[in-house]
Amino acid sequence: MHAIYFKWKVASGRERDFESAWRELTELIRDERGGLGSRLHRCANGEYFAYAQWPSELSWATQSEPTTRMLELRNHMREFAELLDAPLRGDVVADLLISIDRPE
Repeated sequence: MHAIYFKWKVASGRERDFESAWRELTELIRDERGGLGSRLHRCANGEYFAYAQWPSELSWATQSEPTTRMLELRNHMREFAELLDAPLRGDVVADLLISIDRPE
C-alpha cells in the first residue's frame, strides 16, 4: 500500500467548510479513482492532517485527470486552508491500525 500525508492550517471559522470539501473530495477519489480512503484529524492547535491510502504508488501516479468537481473542491480547500508542508508519500511497511465501525 502507498500512503500520502497532508497538513493544513485552516482559517478560523472555516473549519466546517474545509471538512465538508475534504470529505466530498475524498469520497470522489475513493469512488472514482481507486483510492482506499483517507482519515482527517484535527490537532489541539487547530491544524489538520490527513493521510490517504492507495493500493500502490503506481495506482496513485497513473490515475486519470481530476473531474471538474474535484478541481472545484480542491480550490475550495485552498480558499479555506493553507497546505503547511509538501505532501509526504511512502509505501506502508507496517499497519497496526484497528478498524472499528463508527458513526459518520
